Amino acid sequence: MAKKIIYITDLSLPSNKAQAVHIFKMIDNLLMFMDEALLICPKFNKNVKAKNYKNYFNLHTKKKIKVISIFKNFNLNSSINRLIYGFKVALKLKDENNLIISRSLIASLFLTIFKVKHFLEIHQELKGLTKFLFLNLKFIYSKQIIKVIFISKGLSKFYKLNYDKYIILHDACDLRDFKLKHRLKKNIKNIYYLGSFYKGRGVEIIKRLAHLTPEFNYYLYGLRDENIKSFKNFKVFPLVSYKQTIKLIKNADLLLMPYQSKVSINSLNFNDDISKFISPLKMFEYLATGIPLVSSDLEVLKEKLVNRKNSILIKNYATPLSWKKAILELSKNYNLRKKISKNSLLTASKNTWRQRSEKIYNIFLQKKYD
Repeated sequence: MAKKIIYITDLSLPSNKAQAVHIFKMIDNLLMFMDEALLICPKFNKNVKAKNYKNYFNLHTKKKIKVISIFKNFNLNSSINRLIYGFKVALKLKDENNLIISRSLIASLFLTIFKVKHFLEIHQELKGLTKFLFLNLKFIYSKQIIKVIFISKGLSKFYKLNYDKYIILHDACDLRDFKLKHRLKKNIKNIYYLGSFYKGRGVEIIKRLAHLTPEFNYYLYGLRDENIKSFKNFKVFPLVSYKQTIKLIKNADLLLMPYQSKVSINSLNFNDDISKFISPLKMFEYLATGIPLVSSDLEVLKEKLVNRKNSILIKNYATPLSWKKAILELSKNYNLRKKISKNSLLTASKNTWRQRSEKIYNIFLQKKYD
Protein backbone atom coordinates (compact mmCIF):
# COMPACT_ATOMS: atom_id res chain seq x y z
CA MET A 1 0.00 0.00 0.00
CA ALA A 2 1.32 3.41 -0.97
CA LYS A 3 2.18 5.60 1.98
CA LYS A 4 3.59 8.67 0.23
CA ILE A 5 2.32 11.25 -2.24
CA ILE A 6 5.03 12.56 -4.58
CA TYR A 7 4.23 15.75 -6.47
CA ILE A 8 6.40 17.08 -9.32
CA THR A 9 6.17 20.69 -10.47
CA ASP A 10 8.02 22.95 -12.92
CA LEU A 11 7.36 25.88 -10.60
CA SER A 12 10.19 27.22 -8.44
CA LEU A 13 9.11 27.72 -4.84
CA PRO A 14 8.00 29.56 -2.82
CA SER A 15 5.56 31.27 -5.17
CA ASN A 16 2.40 33.37 -4.85
CA LYS A 17 0.95 32.00 -8.09
CA ALA A 18 -2.37 30.15 -8.18
CA GLN A 19 -0.46 27.03 -9.28
CA ALA A 20 1.32 27.01 -5.91
CA VAL A 21 -2.03 27.16 -4.07
CA HIS A 22 -3.28 24.28 -6.22
CA ILE A 23 -0.20 22.15 -5.49
CA PHE A 24 -0.17 22.67 -1.73
CA LYS A 25 -3.94 22.24 -1.37
CA MET A 26 -3.78 18.99 -3.31
CA ILE A 27 -0.98 17.73 -1.09
CA ASP A 28 -2.83 18.90 2.02
CA ASN A 29 -5.92 16.91 1.06
CA LEU A 30 -4.13 13.85 -0.35
CA LEU A 31 -2.50 13.54 3.07
CA MET A 32 -5.91 12.56 4.39
CA PHE A 33 -5.21 9.24 2.64
CA MET A 34 -1.40 9.11 2.75
CA ASP A 35 1.24 9.28 5.48
CA GLU A 36 3.71 11.81 4.07
CA ALA A 37 4.39 13.99 1.04
CA LEU A 38 7.38 14.81 -1.13
CA LEU A 39 7.23 17.88 -3.38
CA ILE A 40 9.90 18.15 -6.09
CA CYS A 41 10.61 21.47 -7.80
CA PRO A 42 13.43 23.06 -9.83
CA LYS A 43 14.44 25.56 -7.12
CA PHE A 44 13.38 26.01 -3.52
CA ASN A 45 14.42 28.61 -0.96
CA LYS A 46 15.65 26.43 1.91
CA ASN A 47 15.28 29.33 4.32
CA VAL A 48 11.51 28.90 4.06
CA LYS A 49 10.48 26.54 6.86
CA ALA A 50 7.59 24.11 6.68
CA LYS A 51 5.55 26.08 9.20
CA ASN A 52 5.84 29.15 6.95
CA TYR A 53 4.35 27.63 3.82
CA LYS A 54 1.81 25.69 5.86
CA ASN A 55 0.67 29.02 7.28
CA TYR A 56 0.87 30.89 3.94
CA PHE A 57 -1.41 28.36 2.20
CA ASN A 58 -3.51 27.67 5.31
CA LEU A 59 -2.72 23.96 5.27
CA HIS A 60 -4.57 21.78 7.77
CA THR A 61 -2.44 18.64 7.78
CA LYS A 62 -0.04 17.88 10.60
CA LYS A 63 1.77 15.29 8.50
CA LYS A 64 5.21 15.82 7.01
CA ILE A 65 5.62 17.68 3.71
CA LYS A 66 9.19 17.57 2.44
CA VAL A 67 10.14 19.98 -0.35
CA ILE A 68 13.30 19.33 -2.34
CA SER A 69 14.87 21.13 -5.28
CA ILE A 70 16.84 19.44 -8.04
CA PHE A 71 19.13 22.43 -8.57
CA LYS A 72 20.49 25.31 -6.49
CA ASN A 73 20.74 27.95 -9.20
CA PHE A 74 18.78 26.82 -12.19
CA ASN A 75 15.73 27.87 -14.17
CA LEU A 76 13.65 26.19 -16.85
CA ASN A 77 13.88 28.92 -19.46
CA SER A 78 15.38 26.66 -22.14
CA SER A 79 14.48 23.30 -23.68
CA ILE A 80 17.81 21.79 -22.58
CA ASN A 81 17.23 22.82 -18.96
CA ARG A 82 13.72 21.36 -18.99
CA LEU A 83 15.04 18.07 -20.38
CA ILE A 84 17.77 17.93 -17.72
CA TYR A 85 15.26 18.66 -14.96
CA GLY A 86 12.79 16.03 -16.19
CA PHE A 87 15.52 13.39 -16.47
CA LYS A 88 16.95 14.09 -13.01
CA VAL A 89 13.50 13.95 -11.42
CA ALA A 90 12.69 10.62 -13.09
CA LEU A 91 16.10 9.19 -12.21
CA LYS A 92 15.49 10.05 -8.56
CA LEU A 93 12.09 8.32 -8.65
CA LYS A 94 12.93 5.29 -10.82
CA ASP A 95 12.36 2.80 -7.99
CA GLU A 96 9.28 4.49 -6.51
CA ASN A 97 6.00 2.65 -6.08
CA ASN A 98 4.02 5.46 -4.44
CA LEU A 99 1.34 7.81 -5.73
CA ILE A 100 3.08 10.24 -8.11
CA ILE A 101 1.47 13.27 -9.77
CA SER A 102 3.54 15.14 -12.34
CA ARG A 103 2.80 18.67 -13.53
CA SER A 104 5.83 18.32 -15.83
CA LEU A 105 5.26 16.61 -19.18
CA ILE A 106 9.00 16.08 -19.68
CA ALA A 107 9.39 14.47 -16.25
CA SER A 108 6.42 12.29 -17.22
CA LEU A 109 8.22 11.21 -20.41
CA PHE A 110 11.27 10.05 -18.45
CA LEU A 111 9.14 8.39 -15.75
CA THR A 112 7.52 6.40 -18.56
CA ILE A 113 10.93 5.36 -19.89
CA PHE A 114 11.90 4.19 -16.37
CA LYS A 115 8.55 2.35 -16.14
CA VAL A 116 7.30 4.33 -13.15
CA LYS A 117 3.50 4.57 -12.86
CA HIS A 118 2.13 8.07 -12.30
CA PHE A 119 -0.54 10.63 -13.10
CA LEU A 120 0.16 13.46 -15.54
CA GLU A 121 -1.73 16.67 -14.81
CA ILE A 122 -2.08 19.24 -17.62
CA HIS A 123 -3.46 22.75 -17.13
CA GLN A 124 -2.75 24.48 -20.43
CA GLU A 125 -2.00 24.15 -24.11
CA LEU A 126 1.43 22.79 -24.98
CA LYS A 127 4.06 24.91 -26.71
CA GLY A 128 7.51 24.35 -28.20
CA LEU A 129 9.40 21.29 -26.95
CA THR A 130 6.53 19.84 -24.92
CA LYS A 131 4.20 20.09 -27.93
CA PHE A 132 6.78 18.34 -30.12
CA LEU A 133 7.21 15.51 -27.60
CA PHE A 134 3.47 15.10 -27.20
CA LEU A 135 2.74 14.97 -30.94
CA ASN A 136 5.64 12.75 -31.95
CA LEU A 137 6.44 10.31 -29.16
CA LYS A 138 2.90 9.22 -28.22
CA PHE A 139 4.22 8.18 -24.79
CA ILE A 140 1.11 9.63 -23.23
CA TYR A 141 -0.71 6.38 -24.13
CA SER A 142 1.76 4.32 -22.09
CA LYS A 143 0.39 2.15 -19.28
CA GLN A 144 2.85 3.92 -17.00
CA ILE A 145 0.61 6.99 -17.15
CA ILE A 146 -2.35 5.91 -15.05
CA LYS A 147 -4.48 8.86 -16.17
CA VAL A 148 -4.00 12.25 -17.72
CA ILE A 149 -5.78 14.86 -15.58
CA PHE A 150 -7.29 17.86 -17.38
CA ILE A 151 -8.76 20.82 -15.49
CA SER A 152 -11.63 21.46 -17.91
CA LYS A 153 -13.63 19.88 -20.72
CA GLY A 154 -12.35 22.69 -22.91
CA LEU A 155 -8.76 21.58 -22.35
CA SER A 156 -9.55 17.90 -22.97
CA LYS A 157 -10.97 18.82 -26.40
CA PHE A 158 -7.65 20.38 -27.36
CA TYR A 159 -5.70 17.16 -26.71
CA LYS A 160 -8.22 14.72 -28.22
CA LEU A 161 -7.12 11.71 -26.17
CA ASN A 162 -9.05 8.45 -26.00
CA TYR A 163 -11.84 8.81 -23.47
CA ASP A 164 -10.51 6.08 -21.18
CA LYS A 165 -7.07 7.73 -20.93
CA TYR A 166 -8.05 10.92 -19.14
CA ILE A 167 -10.18 12.34 -16.37
CA ILE A 168 -11.49 15.89 -15.98
CA LEU A 169 -10.92 17.35 -12.53
CA HIS A 170 -11.50 21.08 -12.22
CA ASP A 171 -9.80 23.26 -9.67
CA ALA A 172 -11.53 23.27 -6.30
CA CYS A 173 -11.92 24.86 -2.86
CA ASP A 174 -11.28 23.84 0.72
CA LEU A 175 -14.47 24.19 2.72
CA ARG A 176 -12.45 24.21 5.93
CA ASP A 177 -11.15 27.63 4.89
CA PHE A 178 -14.58 29.20 4.40
CA LYS A 179 -17.62 29.45 6.60
CA LEU A 180 -20.49 28.15 4.53
CA LYS A 181 -22.97 30.52 6.15
CA HIS A 182 -22.53 33.94 4.61
CA ARG A 183 -24.95 36.59 5.76
CA LEU A 184 -26.02 38.75 2.87
CA LYS A 185 -26.28 42.43 3.62
CA LYS A 186 -29.40 44.30 2.62
CA ASN A 187 -27.38 46.63 0.42
CA ILE A 188 -24.36 46.19 -1.86
CA LYS A 189 -21.49 48.55 -1.14
CA ASN A 190 -18.14 46.76 -1.54
CA ILE A 191 -17.25 44.92 -4.75
CA TYR A 192 -14.07 42.82 -4.89
CA TYR A 193 -11.73 41.36 -7.48
CA LEU A 194 -8.80 39.11 -6.50
CA GLY A 195 -6.27 37.85 -9.02
CA SER A 196 -3.70 38.98 -11.56
CA PHE A 197 -3.97 42.18 -13.60
CA TYR A 198 -2.72 40.57 -16.80
CA LYS A 199 -4.33 41.27 -20.15
CA GLY A 200 -7.80 39.86 -20.58
CA ARG A 201 -8.56 39.65 -16.85
CA GLY A 202 -11.00 42.55 -17.09
CA VAL A 203 -9.29 45.06 -14.79
CA GLU A 204 -9.95 47.86 -17.28
CA ILE A 205 -13.63 46.89 -17.27
CA ILE A 206 -13.71 47.27 -13.47
CA LYS A 207 -11.96 50.63 -13.70
CA ARG A 208 -14.60 51.94 -16.10
CA LEU A 209 -17.33 50.42 -13.93
CA ALA A 210 -16.07 52.43 -10.98
CA HIS A 211 -16.61 55.63 -12.97
CA LEU A 212 -20.08 54.48 -14.05
CA THR A 213 -21.18 53.48 -10.54
CA PRO A 214 -19.68 55.89 -7.99
CA GLU A 215 -22.10 54.60 -5.35
CA PHE A 216 -20.05 51.37 -5.06
CA ASN A 217 -16.50 50.81 -3.80
CA TYR A 218 -14.22 48.59 -5.86
CA TYR A 219 -11.29 46.77 -4.25
CA LEU A 220 -8.71 44.96 -6.38
CA TYR A 221 -5.99 42.71 -4.94
CA GLY A 222 -3.48 41.11 -7.26
CA LEU A 223 -0.30 41.10 -9.31
CA ARG A 224 -0.19 44.81 -10.02
CA ASP A 225 0.20 46.77 -13.22
CA GLU A 226 1.97 50.06 -12.52
CA ASN A 227 -0.27 51.76 -15.09
CA ILE A 228 -3.38 51.03 -13.02
CA LYS A 229 -3.76 53.61 -10.25
CA SER A 230 -6.23 53.92 -7.40
CA PHE A 231 -8.81 56.70 -7.32
CA LYS A 232 -11.79 57.62 -5.17
CA ASN A 233 -13.91 54.43 -5.32
CA PHE A 234 -11.36 52.22 -7.10
CA LYS A 235 -8.65 50.90 -4.77
CA VAL A 236 -5.72 48.80 -5.98
CA PHE A 237 -3.65 46.66 -3.59
CA PRO A 238 -0.76 44.19 -3.95
CA LEU A 239 -1.31 40.46 -4.10
CA VAL A 240 -1.78 38.87 -0.69
CA SER A 241 -1.24 35.35 0.60
CA TYR A 242 -3.91 32.69 0.24
CA LYS A 243 -4.61 32.89 3.97
CA GLN A 244 -5.06 36.68 3.79
CA THR A 245 -7.30 36.25 0.74
CA ILE A 246 -9.68 34.14 2.81
CA LYS A 247 -10.03 36.96 5.34
CA LEU A 248 -10.33 39.77 2.79
CA ILE A 249 -12.87 38.13 0.53
CA LYS A 250 -15.40 37.91 3.35
CA ASN A 251 -15.66 41.72 3.37
CA ALA A 252 -17.16 41.74 -0.12
CA ASP A 253 -20.83 42.18 -0.97
CA LEU A 254 -20.25 41.17 -4.58
CA LEU A 255 -17.41 39.41 -6.44
CA LEU A 256 -16.28 39.98 -10.02
CA MET A 257 -14.67 37.70 -12.59
CA PRO A 258 -14.60 39.80 -15.81
CA TYR A 259 -12.54 37.57 -18.12
CA GLN A 260 -12.39 38.71 -21.73
CA SER A 261 -12.34 36.77 -25.04
CA LYS A 262 -8.55 36.39 -24.75
CA VAL A 263 -6.86 35.81 -21.39
CA SER A 264 -3.10 36.04 -20.88
CA ILE A 265 -0.99 34.26 -18.26
CA ASN A 266 1.69 36.95 -18.41
CA SER A 267 1.94 40.72 -18.60
CA LEU A 268 3.35 40.88 -22.11
CA ASN A 269 0.95 39.48 -24.70
CA PHE A 270 -1.73 36.94 -25.63
CA ASN A 271 0.66 34.28 -26.95
CA ASP A 272 -0.56 32.02 -24.14
CA ASP A 273 -4.30 32.62 -24.40
CA ILE A 274 -6.08 30.41 -21.86
CA SER A 275 -9.65 31.64 -22.36
CA LYS A 276 -10.91 28.36 -23.84
CA PHE A 277 -9.74 26.02 -21.09
CA ILE A 278 -9.26 27.88 -17.79
CA SER A 279 -10.58 26.53 -14.50
CA PRO A 280 -9.96 29.55 -12.26
CA LEU A 281 -9.00 28.80 -8.70
CA LYS A 282 -10.64 32.02 -7.58
CA MET A 283 -13.97 30.95 -9.07
CA PHE A 284 -14.24 28.08 -6.58
CA GLU A 285 -13.01 30.26 -3.73
CA TYR A 286 -15.64 32.86 -4.67
CA LEU A 287 -18.36 30.21 -4.73
CA ALA A 288 -17.28 28.87 -1.33
CA THR A 289 -17.96 32.24 0.31
CA GLY A 290 -21.61 32.37 -0.72
CA ILE A 291 -21.06 35.95 -1.87
CA PRO A 292 -22.82 36.53 -5.23
CA LEU A 293 -20.54 36.27 -8.24
CA VAL A 294 -20.83 38.22 -11.49
CA SER A 295 -18.79 36.66 -14.28
CA SER A 296 -18.19 36.67 -18.01
CA ASP A 297 -20.07 33.88 -19.76
CA LEU A 298 -17.04 32.23 -21.36
CA GLU A 299 -18.01 28.75 -22.50
CA VAL A 300 -15.44 27.04 -20.28
CA LEU A 301 -16.72 28.85 -17.17
CA LYS A 302 -20.20 27.52 -17.88
CA GLU A 303 -18.90 24.05 -17.09
CA LYS A 304 -19.55 25.11 -13.49
CA LEU A 305 -21.46 28.41 -13.58
CA VAL A 306 -25.17 28.67 -14.41
CA ASN A 307 -26.70 32.07 -15.12
CA ARG A 308 -29.13 33.33 -12.48
CA LYS A 309 -28.63 30.16 -10.47
CA ASN A 310 -25.16 30.21 -8.88
CA SER A 311 -23.94 33.39 -10.59
CA ILE A 312 -24.84 36.18 -12.97
CA LEU A 313 -23.20 35.64 -16.36
CA ILE A 314 -22.58 38.59 -18.68
CA LYS A 315 -22.93 37.92 -22.41
CA ASN A 316 -21.62 41.28 -23.59
CA TYR A 317 -18.69 41.08 -21.20
CA ALA A 318 -16.54 43.57 -23.14
CA THR A 319 -19.10 46.31 -22.46
CA PRO A 320 -18.94 48.01 -19.02
CA LEU A 321 -22.61 49.00 -19.28
CA SER A 322 -23.58 45.30 -19.27
CA TRP A 323 -21.76 44.86 -15.96
CA LYS A 324 -23.36 47.99 -14.57
CA LYS A 325 -26.81 46.69 -15.44
CA ALA A 326 -26.16 43.35 -13.69
CA ILE A 327 -24.73 44.99 -10.56
CA LEU A 328 -27.63 47.41 -10.28
CA GLU A 329 -30.12 44.58 -10.67
CA LEU A 330 -28.45 42.59 -7.90
CA SER A 331 -28.31 45.64 -5.65
CA LYS A 332 -32.11 45.98 -5.94
CA ASN A 333 -33.01 42.29 -5.90
CA TYR A 334 -32.19 40.75 -2.54
CA ASN A 335 -34.06 37.52 -3.32
CA LEU A 336 -31.97 36.92 -6.44
CA ARG A 337 -28.78 37.45 -4.44
CA LYS A 338 -30.06 35.04 -1.79
CA LYS A 339 -30.79 32.41 -4.44
CA ILE A 340 -27.35 32.80 -6.03
CA SER A 341 -25.67 32.66 -2.63
CA LYS A 342 -27.42 29.42 -1.69
CA ASN A 343 -26.60 27.74 -5.00
CA SER A 344 -23.00 28.93 -5.05
CA LEU A 345 -22.44 27.22 -1.70
CA LEU A 346 -24.00 24.07 -3.11
CA THR A 347 -21.69 24.18 -6.14
CA ALA A 348 -18.68 24.71 -3.87
CA SER A 349 -19.65 21.72 -1.72
CA LYS A 350 -19.48 19.51 -4.83
CA ASN A 351 -16.07 20.82 -5.90
CA THR A 352 -13.66 20.41 -3.01
CA TRP A 353 -9.97 19.56 -2.87
CA ARG A 354 -10.85 16.54 -0.73
CA GLN A 355 -13.22 15.15 -3.36
CA ARG A 356 -10.66 15.80 -6.09
CA SER A 357 -7.91 14.10 -4.09
CA GLU A 358 -10.07 11.12 -3.21
CA LYS A 359 -10.91 10.50 -6.89
CA ILE A 360 -7.21 10.41 -7.76
CA TYR A 361 -6.40 8.17 -4.80
CA ASN A 362 -9.17 5.69 -5.68
CA ILE A 363 -8.05 5.51 -9.32
CA PHE A 364 -4.49 4.93 -8.12
CA LEU A 365 -5.57 2.00 -5.93
CA GLN A 366 -7.58 0.53 -8.77
CA LYS A 367 -4.93 0.91 -11.49
CA LYS A 368 -1.74 0.37 -9.53
CA TYR A 369 -1.38 -3.31 -10.30
CA ASP A 370 -2.86 -3.35 -13.81
